[in-house]
Amino acid sequence: MNKDFQLLFEYARIKFTSTDNKIADYFLARNPVRNIEELAAEIGVSTASITRFCKKVGLNNFKEFLFIYQQQLDEEKPQQSVEPSSLHHDYVDVLQQFDKRLDMAQTTRFSQAINQHDVIHVFGSGYSALAGADFKFRFTRLGKYIEVVQDSDSMQMVSSILKPGALVILLTLKGKNERMINYAQQMKSKGITVLCITANEKSKLVNIADATMLTASLHGEESTGMISGQMPILMAIDHIYYQYVYDYRDTIQNWVVTEQPFVS
Repeated sequence: MNKDFQLLFEYARIKFTSTDNKIADYFLARNPVRNIEELAAEIGVSTASITRFCKKVGLNNFKEFLFIYQQQLDEEKPQQSVEPSSLHHDYVDVLQQFDKRLDMAQTTRFSQAINQHDVIHVFGSGYSALAGADFKFRFTRLGKYIEVVQDSDSMQMVSSILKPGALVILLTLKGKNERMINYAQQMKSKGITVLCITANEKSKLVNIADATMLTASLHGEESTGMISGQMPILMAIDHIYYQYVYDYRDTIQNWVVTEQPFVS
């Protein structure tokens, strides 16, 4: 029971009779709410005694007393477990989608291609560009030079100057950007390695790219902001990074050792 409610009784006890103490003890024991007739029968007092008790503790009547008492009981109830929200279910759905689409052979191909290139260009706009920034942060620490290309004009310029043997990774959840598809075709024809992360298994990029990682799709949640639009691509990047570190941990360790003298 709320401490203030207990004090209400304590301050009034100087005026309590033995009957009043019986009534107070009933409520201090957090017994269930009853109407005045049931309470009188339970305790063995008169209804008039209960009414006088309520006035002694500063309340107008038994109805007012019961209202406050019920509030205190409600406050003391243990918090009920919260049912998973629709957002929680959306997260689970995204994870299950990704798990079903995850192809470790494709992940290994990404890892191998990254290992073979010191310079990597990542094409992506909007949410995909944010995921590209995460890719850059991770692999820059492992000695790779990563350039994130975020707009169509820059993609056009970079794709036109890249030489055969370069590596480009395309990040596009929907896989429907026609300009990106055209750039991918041009780069592939020049002998540039093109990798793609997308949620659209029907995208033209799947047939163009040397390797494709399919990730989970979102059903409008990214437009409402309920789920970050870059989340599915970040999940794929997590697996690529994990695979790369697992495959080339000795090379990574050697690079870290040689770089230590240059760290201020």
